[in-house]
Amino acid sequence: MNGQAKILRFNPQTDTEPSFHSFEFEYAPPMTVLDVLNLVRENSAPDLVFDSCCRNGHCGLCGVIVNGSEVLACRQAAEPGMEIKPLAGVRVLKDLLIDRGQYESRRPALRLFLERQCEPASEPEKIDMDAFELFKTASRCIECMCCMSVCPVLRQKPHLFAGPMPLTLLARHFFDPRDGLGRHLMAKDEGVAECIGCGLCSSVCPRNADPAGLIKLIKAASIEEQPDLPR
Repeated sequence: MNGQAKILRFNPQTDTEPSFHSFEFEYAPPMTVLDVLNLVRENSAPDLVFDSCCRNGHCGLCGVIVNGSEVLACRQAAEPGMEIKPLAGVRVLKDLLIDRGQYESRRPALRLFLERQCEPASEPEKIDMDAFELFKTASRCIECMCCMSVCPVLRQKPHLFAGPMPLTLLARHFFDPRDGLGRHLMAKDEGVAECIGCGLCSSVCPRNADPAGLIKLIKAASIEEQPDLPR
């Protein structure tokens, strides 16, 4: 069965704006969107640029928009007719390849490592796993940036709101009972109060990290710590 993929292509060195290019492919379930992209590059467009690595939904590099929905190309089933675009709200380097540098540069400010204020009471340290439920939820984030693409607040207020992905990364340590840094001010600086709770970020998260739920809990905890924080 023949399929058709319309891929939004853009080369900043030669193009003034992106445009869709159509490619035929042999549709054979259970192929994925990534399989189609590889076929297109092998057979029709050797200069097509996209990112991927693990092919198993763990590296987070192959996020794209397919038929209007943010997905991982390696996990999303292909369809006979598809429209494939790069994730929104971030600079496109070429075709489906996005620039992650803007968000990578924010990571040092988040201090994404365990900050101990005192030594463990015993070795090996006893850990209450019930207290680590939110830590485990936040740890599912693979930084695929699908949540960043769909976030309406990030589109409107990129200078005020870091976005759901950085706040999810922060949540891992915010809810780690061993962490002694006190990350309420960090959450405020990253714009946690700007979140409108629309839930779109959680709806597209391929690993069920629930960014919206974690941000809601961070916001509530931060308001308790800082009552003047906007609700």
